[in-house]
Amino acid sequence: MRWRFRQISDFAVLWAGHRAVPVTLIIFAVLWAAAGLHFSFPRQWFLLTNMVGTLIIFFILLLVQHSQNRDMMALHTKLDELIRSSKARNHWISAEKKDAETIEEMRHKHHDQISETTN
Repeated sequence: MRWRFRQISDFAVLWAGHRAVPVTLIIFAVLWAAAGLHFSFPRQWFLLTNMVGTLIIFFILLLVQHSQNRDMMALHTKLDELIRSSKARNHWISAEKKDAETIEEMRHKHHDQISETTN
């Protein structure tokens, strides 16, 4: 199930990011407005437009967020491995899981150490 969801998510994100999508959406919006003008924009027209637009945006948002979260986890894993395999100290591994104040302290300490070595 997770594998299938990942495939669907990857496909949707790839499709949504394609350069032809904005042009297609503009054409669809013009056709939708022309049909609305033809039918004098009944009340149900606005309700349907809002409902469909909101659902599409919500689902695309969820798919993009899922894809972005997976990419960030992979990036963090790669960075952790680079830190482990280099001369860097291992206290930087999983820094993203610490609170903002601790990260800022680590950053200042690192900058102070760089300043000491260059002097």
